[in-house]
Amino acid sequence: MLTMDDCLGLANLEADEVAQIAAHEHLPFMTALEKGASLLHEPWGDAAVRQMVWDNLCSADRRHAAEAASLMALYNDTCTRHPNPFDRRTSPVRAVGPQRRH
Repeated sequence: MLTMDDCLGLANLEADEVAQIAAHEHLPFMTALEKGASLLHEPWGDAAVRQMVWDNLCSADRRHAAEAASLMALYNDTCTRHPNPFDRRTSPVRAVGPQRRH
């Protein structure tokens, strides 16, 4: 049987990062863990995880200074752990608009 630590290790994510993915995407923790693991298999996945933490930090900054300080530390740690500079906005497979045609 896999433990939570095993799942986090396989996903290459910290529990705090998964919690931020869950908060950003309004998902339960385990679903967010699966989403995070899936994202990190994409070339732009590191940037997506960093962006979710950043978005949560910006929202918290306006409401709670203590939470913002904690999220800033997590954001810095996330940038260190997931440094891939790939910009998904320039990806050739990114949808141009909401009505992407195949």
